[in-house]
Amino acid sequence: MATEFKKNHAQVCEAWRLLTAVNRAIYLEAAIPKLALLTGDANKARRLFNHLLSAAPKLDEVQRMNGATGESNELYVTARGKTMVIGAESARTMAVLGQLIAALLTGNEVILHCPSQDDMCIEAVKVLYETGISDDVISIANDSQTITLLYIDRLAQVAVTGNNAEVQTVSQELANTDGILTQVIAVTDMEGLSDMLTPDYLYRFITERVRTINTTAIGGNASLLELGTE
Repeated sequence: MATEFKKNHAQVCEAWRLLTAVNRAIYLEAAIPKLALLTGDANKARRLFNHLLSAAPKLDEVQRMNGATGESNELYVTARGKTMVIGAESARTMAVLGQLIAALLTGNEVILHCPSQDDMCIEAVKVLYETGISDDVISIANDSQTITLLYIDRLAQVAVTGNNAEVQTVSQELANTDGILTQVIAVTDMEGLSDMLTPDYLYRFITERVRTINTTAIGGNASLLELGTE
């Protein structure tokens, strides 16, 4: 039973990743009005969240490049994988939810951890479920210690919202973990939210891949390989 659950969980998360960003944005757009009400400044929150979603078409772009031996190379971006969105003690709701929306928009499986705002987490996740996003894709983990959660197997990245000291604590703990390199995506500007307004912000949640197609082989269009790059 546990193996079957894990299999289904992986399939649901993979289906979310394989959606286009534009399609994922449709789910998230439906949640924005209610999510914005949780922040204390709904108008500002809607502007931030809509700004993030407006990048969806660009995330779906594929760059086609011809190779030296006639093959066709397609460069595109895809989700990094399991992502923890952490709201530290000093975190503001709007910033945490912005990080949550960014992680979901880019196709990642998300674990939300903001123990100082437990009620907000429950309400936010409920709103996202109501739009049709699966509980395999987004879950809450506020009943565990932050340090314990950072050792979750195959955690690809941590989007942490807090002051510089809180971010540094998370980064130092992640440096002690084994396994894959876990990226830290920090938001420390709670007022201006400048971290989330930079051109490369959403790209920190994704990785590049190259699909190579041999157009000169017998029969043509034989897919040779697919490489991921960090």
